[in-house]
Amino acid sequence: MEEERSMSTDHNRCCESLVQEFRPDNIGLEYENPSDFVTPQWPINHKGYAVYRATVAVLMVGWIVADLMYESQKFYHDRIWLYLVYATNWSFVLLVLSTCFQAVCVMFYTTRAASCVDRQSFEKMPPSLKLQWVLQNLGYNSAIVVTISYWSFIAFLDHTAILMTDMSRLKHTLNTVFVIFDLMVSATPIRILHMFIPVMLGSIYSLFNAFYFLNDGTILEGRHYAYNVLNWDHPQEAVITCLLCMVESVLSQIILYELYKLRHWIHSKTFFGQEGDLPYSEMQSIMTEAPKYSTMGKGQQPDFS
Repeated sequence: MEEERSMSTDHNRCCESLVQEFRPDNIGLEYENPSDFVTPQWPINHKGYAVYRATVAVLMVGWIVADLMYESQKFYHDRIWLYLVYATNWSFVLLVLSTCFQAVCVMFYTTRAASCVDRQSFEKMPPSLKLQWVLQNLGYNSAIVVTISYWSFIAFLDHTAILMTDMSRLKHTLNTVFVIFDLMVSATPIRILHMFIPVMLGSIYSLFNAFYFLNDGTILEGRHYAYNVLNWDHPQEAVITCLLCMVESVLSQIILYELYKLRHWIHSKTFFGQEGDLPYSEMQSIMTEAPKYSTMGKGQQPDFS
């Protein structure tokens, strides 16, 4: 009976959370706990988390540099700008930018707050963290779209040499593996209604791709298309591909949201046993328990606005 009541409570909370997720104000970039963007979900030392973010940023920069050098020497030669004709590389660049910007934000706010970053450190959502949120939505979502697209049809329908290399397979696989791992580590929230951000990115790339190739743009071997399934000599097929990628983008945002909720559920069951008793940092408990912190004046707290 107790178990059934618990399951019923969890179900009700899940439904209520989903309903709340579709509130109109969730389409914006305001968030009540900005510290979530620069802290881990788990009880990890903030300096350790800053080291993690810096390490990830360095590794991602190294990866994209190695990928660019490899593809330039083997395929592009003196036309290195062709790297940005591929949707995969748009996504890759955005993912690298996202990880680098996260590292900068985490180190900046952690340093300014002397490792005491919590919800009381912020009066409002800073513009820098809003930009970080946009970049994360773009990088995370597009990575999943790229992986799904590649392993669903591109790898089987398009045997272009550049798409069949080991580096290409890694780029179309490890990107999503990293996104899932990183999302489960950080405390960054995911909003379903933010699906419009990656959908806009997909629309911009589709317009760029059509404009480039319909104006006699060429890619490797003089071809007028980057992907077999996005050949504007067959406009109906190309439009269907674009629409399919938009649908994938929406589904990817839902996947990210479910992973975000799973992270919260695991955290609540592991550390508290009750949903909603989620910590925002190590300092939150200190400030709650110690009178001298709870009575600290506004002028004594770091200003991040």
